[in-house]
Amino acid sequence: MMKLDLHVHTNAGSGDSMIDYRDLVDLARKAGLDGLCLTEHGMQKTGLGEKLAREYDFLVIEGMEAGTELGDILIFGLESLPRSLYRAADMRQYVEKHGGVMIAAHPFRSEITRCLQLKTTPKLTMEQACCRPVFHLVDAVEAANGWSAAEDVDFCFSLCAQIGKHTTGGSDAHMSRQVGCCATIFENTIRNEQDLVAEIKLGRFHGLDCRSQEQKTATYWFS
Repeated sequence: MMKLDLHVHTNAGSGDSMIDYRDLVDLARKAGLDGLCLTEHGMQKTGLGEKLAREYDFLVIEGMEAGTELGDILIFGLESLPRSLYRAADMRQYVEKHGGVMIAAHPFRSEITRCLQLKTTPKLTMEQACCRPVFHLVDAVEAANGWSAAEDVDFCFSLCAQIGKHTTGGSDAHMSRQVGCCATIFENTIRNEQDLVAEIKLGRFHGLDCRSQEQKTATYWFS
């Protein structure tokens, strides 16, 4: 088995991240990870993943986090996406054509975690959530996200069980101490991006929330 953090941002590719990319591999090793995925915001890889993997002899795979009208989506298996792509259905068609995979990132952040941050009651029902078209377009769902409240994560795992979607985990790290706080467990060895894509297509993985109870509160990383 291998433990990978599939959702990490650095200051080299995401303006809102405080993680120095030169510290990333050391942080990953300290977190007990076997590898990680850079998923900077945008439609093109930075090339940083390959550089880090070579320099530090550690598994660093690079993907992208793309915005769509149905929410953010993690993309693996492609070097770039056309900048004109925004509709999730069009993105699915393009990614599938080019052999990649798509993962819905933190799908309920605005409706569950954000409500809890504002101390209001989430109104989203499981029935409503299960009908969302995004879940028919992705290969997996990021059920465990480092910024998501425990209630959000539990809701997402329950939804995936109902609709038959595999789950992933990723810290969505923007701060050093977040790296590895959520992860994905793969049954087989991942040596490169091709292995990652193949295993995601085969569904041999599951998401894991590695956080403490305190870290699972909606406001923890903002305090």
